Amino acid sequence: MVENSMKKILFVTNMEQTAALLQDALEKVQEQYPESLKGQVCYLQSDASWEKAWEKTFTDFDVIIFPWMGTGLNTKFLSESSAFLQKRQIKHLYLMSGNPEDVLQAVFTEPEIQIVKQYYVYGGLQNWCNLWLWLSQNQTGAEKIAKPPVNLPWDGIYHPAADKIYTDLKEYKKEFFKAEQPTIAVVFYRNDWLWNNTVFADAIIKEIEAQHCNPLCFFSTSAPDSDNGCEGFKGAMNRYLLQAGQAVADVFINTIKFSLFTIRACALDDLEKMNISVLQAYTLYRTYQEWYENFDGMSAMEISYSVSLPEFDGIIHGTPVTTNERDDAGRQLTQVIPERMKMLIRKAKKLAVLKRKRNYDKKIAIVFHNNPPTNSNIGSACAIDSIESIRLFLQDLKDQGYKVDRLPADRQEFINELIEHATNDRNFMNDSLIKNADGKMTSAEYQKFYQTLPEKVQKRLELDWGPAPGDVFKYDDFLLVPGTLNGNIFITVQPPRGFGEDPDKIYHSPDCAPTHHYLAFYSWLRDIWGADAMVHVGTHGSLEWLPGKGTALSNECYPDICTGDLPNIYPYWIVDIGEGIQAKRRSAACLISYLSAPLSLAGVYGELAELEKALEEYGHFKQDRDADLTEVMLQIREKAADADLNDEVKESEFADFDGYVGRLHTYLTDLKNMQMTTGLHILGNPPAGEKLIEYLFALTKLENGSIPSLPKVLAAAYGYDYYDLMDNSSRLLPDGSKSYGVLLDTVNKECLTLIRTLSENGFVVSEKQIADLAFVKVLSDESRQELLLVAGYICDRLYPNLQLTTLERSNFWRALAAEYIEPSAAGAPTSGGGDILPTGRNFYGVDPQLLPTPVAWKIGSQMAEDVINKFISEEGRYPESVGILLWATYNMRSHGQCMAEFMALMGVRPVWQKGSLKVIDIEVIPLQELQRPRVDITGRISSLFRDTLPGAVCWLDKAVKMVAELDESFEDNFVRKHIVEESQRLESEGVDAERAWKQASYRLFGDPPGAHGAGVSALLAARNWENIDDIAQVYVRWGGHVYGEGEKGDYRPDLFTQRMSKLEITLSNIDNRESNLLNSDDYNAYRGGMIAAVRSIKGEMPKNYCSDSSDRQHVVIRTLDEEVKRLFRGEAINPKYINGMKEFGYKGAGDLATYVDHCFQWDATSAVMEDWMYEKFAEKYALDKDMQDWFNEVNPWALQRIAAVLLEAEQRNLWAAKPETKAELQKLYLSMEGELEERSDNTSK
Repeated sequence: MVENSMKKILFVTNMEQTAALLQDALEKVQEQYPESLKGQVCYLQSDASWEKAWEKTFTDFDVIIFPWMGTGLNTKFLSESSAFLQKRQIKHLYLMSGNPEDVLQAVFTEPEIQIVKQYYVYGGLQNWCNLWLWLSQNQTGAEKIAKPPVNLPWDGIYHPAADKIYTDLKEYKKEFFKAEQPTIAVVFYRNDWLWNNTVFADAIIKEIEAQHCNPLCFFSTSAPDSDNGCEGFKGAMNRYLLQAGQAVADVFINTIKFSLFTIRACALDDLEKMNISVLQAYTLYRTYQEWYENFDGMSAMEISYSVSLPEFDGIIHGTPVTTNERDDAGRQLTQVIPERMKMLIRKAKKLAVLKRKRNYDKKIAIVFHNNPPTNSNIGSACAIDSIESIRLFLQDLKDQGYKVDRLPADRQEFINELIEHATNDRNFMNDSLIKNADGKMTSAEYQKFYQTLPEKVQKRLELDWGPAPGDVFKYDDFLLVPGTLNGNIFITVQPPRGFGEDPDKIYHSPDCAPTHHYLAFYSWLRDIWGADAMVHVGTHGSLEWLPGKGTALSNECYPDICTGDLPNIYPYWIVDIGEGIQAKRRSAACLISYLSAPLSLAGVYGELAELEKALEEYGHFKQDRDADLTEVMLQIREKAADADLNDEVKESEFADFDGYVGRLHTYLTDLKNMQMTTGLHILGNPPAGEKLIEYLFALTKLENGSIPSLPKVLAAAYGYDYYDLMDNSSRLLPDGSKSYGVLLDTVNKECLTLIRTLSENGFVVSEKQIADLAFVKVLSDESRQELLLVAGYICDRLYPNLQLTTLERSNFWRALAAEYIEPSAAGAPTSGGGDILPTGRNFYGVDPQLLPTPVAWKIGSQMAEDVINKFISEEGRYPESVGILLWATYNMRSHGQCMAEFMALMGVRPVWQKGSLKVIDIEVIPLQELQRPRVDITGRISSLFRDTLPGAVCWLDKAVKMVAELDESFEDNFVRKHIVEESQRLESEGVDAERAWKQASYRLFGDPPGAHGAGVSALLAARNWENIDDIAQVYVRWGGHVYGEGEKGDYRPDLFTQRMSKLEITLSNIDNRESNLLNSDDYNAYRGGMIAAVRSIKGEMPKNYCSDSSDRQHVVIRTLDEEVKRLFRGEAINPKYINGMKEFGYKGAGDLATYVDHCFQWDATSAVMEDWMYEKFAEKYALDKDMQDWFNEVNPWALQRIAAVLLEAEQRNLWAAKPETKAELQKLYLSMEGELEERSDNTSK
């Protein structure tokens, strides 16, 4: 060849490693055949933009090949490049799967395409060298120097001590297995074997053998390629991991990224058949230094395909094991993280031992949460009776052959036994409890453990808590570990996080280390007592929220220090997706999802029921024009006053009495149709009896995919829209026989009747039995068919899946045998999510790249407009500044509704990739389309949002910057207005113009890097505050950290304070009715904290709105005050709720006390409680004689806590208590104090 005949070949790829390997092959070819070709390799990010310069680049080359990770020409770069290359007919080929309409090549013939693909997919240096040569010779017609593609092995067992790969498992076992040792299987990428990059494989095999286990390390591709004879991972799995239908290994470590079943590498059934734990190891694309120094652990993209997507396979998170470094020449090389590799294999070995060990010999630590750390609240966990659940689980363990010495007869005997031993409540600690404690870690033992900790950790512990072993729970020469030993089961309570030990830390150290005692607790369980596994009971504890990286934890991260190599089984509420994912990622938990508490419609009671009756009478009397309405009008006014409704529904605001009556009626109809809880769930127990009937009604109240809503079907059958009945409940039917509200009651009763009928027939659909129901006989054929469709869904899906709630306990003990626990989606089943049942499975989150989805965008946009319109109706103008709470759990469950609302308020929207629907960009909505000004919005992101949705943080930050740069007037663009004003102020203070604009543009604030929480709950619990300014100070200290593109948590309290000072509205949203604002103190900590900050900094109460999208077909906006009072009336003081909780003894009593505390905390931040509400709590919870007797029997500490909280509300002037109420509460508190002290003294004797 001569110089001017050389052909120019270009490879363009979005895979960095592929680019590097193609470059290696090119350099080798040019070294051997210097005059054969001119080649170039370009590596691009997946979101690379199309630039005009590419046209000249492409024109300069004869052949262009695009090895591309992704599906279809769905980015701007791919679509524009394809259009240009097709137009010019430049020879090119996209090596990717495409959409039906995509044209992926030009000029190549089909046989040529197949040859290129073979070279590429067969892989390895020689094949890729020959690919370069073949492309060159194919163009020039010169001497054919390229050898044909060579099909190298698609998979094989690898061992560095062998001079070959093994495809025969028996042969490999004969060479390398020791029969008595556990076996750990590992898969790594075939590409690494092809290119002699076996650094990871060599290191992991060495470590497995060092820990006296058998390595079974094999390479494989992921997805199959039938055209080239490749069976993919599934074929390799069947060859090497299964023998006679049984798993060869005890544990499987996976390094394949994405989800095995979504990329068709295997089916979930294949993993279930193998039935061993799957640990995910991370081979990082970051350098060691990047990983070590950054609290995020991984980039947003890597979190998606290395963390989020593998969770779909039911994996348990392991550790990062390798990093991606550069040599002096800039070439990529793999480097092992030795300490993390050891930890990974230690985790794997512990699981293997758990699988092999006799149940009788296994030691299991059961950890109850205990926040606040008092005897009133042992087993604190959302939605479940944790005490009874574990009592029943002890029976299961004994039946499974575990050493359990005592089986408590009932929940009360169980909790009494626990409290008779040492607990976290040091108010009742005494010499006897200390002396007889089952758990003690000597100072010497702790010092030995302490010396193993990284130096950085030791220094931080000493800074925060003094020299080891500290003072917390230190008695004599040991640290006390509370708990009760029962055979080989140690039942304990998680230690306090530490802020209660030193409340001043809440003001200045949000990222402080946990106490020495906290670390000692887990070290004692693992290393001294020798637990084989631990169980954390229910949503949620503090372990997964300790300081450290969000993902890919190091040995300096406190969750990793505490968990270590100990298997962690964690029953978790299926509704709480994001926080469950946190436990999965940061404490290596195998989640076992559990059902929500029993559900029912709130109904009306007491004064509310009497008021409703009077309203109905008014409607009927009104038909008689001669009727005297004076008496009934007087009754309505009296009953409304008795129900404390005069401040919420004011007669003076209506033109006439009819309007007043209509609003009262609608209020009651909304309240009585509110979904509420009526007790607690017991792990593994399906709903039964009437609770089953009501649960099935709750599950069918809304649409489930294509299955229609049961009440909407029946309402439509009567000729009415369901929502019309709800919103106009005082209106009478044309015949005057009943009101819309009464018809709605009829519809609800008929729904329950239908479900009861199905129940009587064993949940087998009998068309005749259904047709014989009186209300069905009059239905049209169309309505009857819709009814039968819902009935079939109940019988075929919902009922069988509710019966499988037993998985919550059976999978519990399967997890303790290190078996594979099937993965599942999570969310709120009664918000259209019936198909996520059954519970009892290892739930996963979402692919963060998909948020917000198109449906979520539609709902979020509506919520944004509702906020603006509500403000206009109240203030007569557009709002300029809004603050919103951005939680990962809410956005995962709603698929990004809050993110969508954030964007919509500013007038931007997502751009979705065609086909995959991944968010690939955002675009500005033109003002002529928006038809309103762009509203400025500040987001307070949770730590979970920061860690699990880092890509979303960047999108929202980009949205702010785009809108700020628009050439629009201040009247049309409040974002730009405020950023210009703020940047000018900063410049006047000496900040240069570029930095001033950047700082003025910050709109996303959150927790300190590596830390978690808003601080407000800890402050209020510690009672270490005087006024609203203290709460605001803590909220700013914890939340004043800047996040966005390139911003990773710099502390800027001045800028956060400035944003809070401008807020006119605060927002948080509700997407389901299985949880609510009063369920958890986190809601108040984040949202209430924001309100407190605005009240303190701005000096006035902002507008506080809640958008309710629990019914996606009927989004409603309420004020925070309205929402709290709705929950208070519909649930907190509802006899149905109180009596439901009383069924569950100790835990029910503790949850009632927690409810009171949460309401008090909301009042402290947001002034949402009125005097009558506190009086109702006192009347119904604390001072009722029957309730006092019950509390004293099951949980007297809870009664004391209720009295203490109510008295604190009065002392802080949040409640102007009636003198007699205050006196009775004081008397009660003192009486309880004495009784509990006496009880403690008697227990210790």
